Amino acid sequence: MNRSESMQTSGQYGNAGGERLTGMLEVNVSKAEDLDPALEEAIAVITKTAAQHHIGVMVTRTGSGRYIVRAHPAVP
Repeated sequence: MNRSESMQTSGQYGNAGGERLTGMLEVNVSKAEDLDPALEEAIAVITKTAAQHHIGVMVTRTGSGRYIVRAHPAVP
């Protein structure tokens, strides 16, 4: 991740192995070419939590270059 990108975590979960899993990430990018890699990385991180809880991953655009990626029970 470079200086034009950022991810903030929220909603930490634990699993049987003691690993801390993240339930939500906020992705902020300033350049369009940074968006796909940043979202792919965030989705990969959140997928671990979603799989543990048997739920899906929701991606919500909140503004220009701003997205929330979260494990969410409304997504199969």
